[in-house]
Amino acid sequence: MHPMHPSGKRSTVGPRSVAEFKAQTMDFLAESVSATGMVFYSVDTDLNAVGHVFRAIPPVRNVGYLSHFHLLDPFHPRRFAASDTPLATLFDLGERFDASDYYRHFMRPLGIRYEAELYLRHEGRLVGGVSLLRDTREGDFTARELRFLRKAHPYVEYTFAAWQQPVVDPTPEAAWELTAREAEVVALLLDGATNAEIGRVLSIGVPTVKSHLQHIFDKTGLRSRGRLLAHMLRDRPADRAAR
Repeated sequence: MHPMHPSGKRSTVGPRSVAEFKAQTMDFLAESVSATGMVFYSVDTDLNAVGHVFRAIPPVRNVGYLSHFHLLDPFHPRRFAASDTPLATLFDLGERFDASDYYRHFMRPLGIRYEAELYLRHEGRLVGGVSLLRDTREGDFTARELRFLRKAHPYVEYTFAAWQQPVVDPTPEAAWELTAREAEVVALLLDGATNAEIGRVLSIGVPTVKSHLQHIFDKTGLRSRGRLLAHMLRDRPADRAAR
């Protein structure tokens, strides 16, 4: 992984976007720590996990998480924002993970039993995280693997912060003057959600979802779902691509 030159400038041979950086970072971590799946996310100023990039996990799984289960997640950024914890595991939760509703109704159906979480900060604020997930067959993370994650943490944190600098160009949503609800619909489309799934997440009916899509098509001039997604992924790869 070569996201930065020693001078601090971005490398021309490294990742070209935050999404690529996240994917390459997970590949790097997977070389030393086995995981059933990984998720690298950003954290916004309201402590919401956004801009998810997945490794060995279907992105559509994120729909259920965003619609409800993030409220139950014991590793959610809001629960660790006030601490300086770089790495958390099940032993840091102070509760029985396997007895929680989050595990029984979300993680266990996905086949996940163990989790280790890297928290990334910049200037004292939580800006991102990496979830490393394992099933029962792989077992819990070993002491050696946790030592590696602690050693890798400062490097991942520093380079991720460099990629989190503000972008000068406006987002497509801003240029198109989408409403907040229309922007939410676009974000869920990029997560791979169907009309029915978008409706469940936003608590609206499928006809209303279709109405929002029609307004989006009218504003953007892109007359199909496929063209809209292709345009978004091309023009704004930083955090949306492969969410």
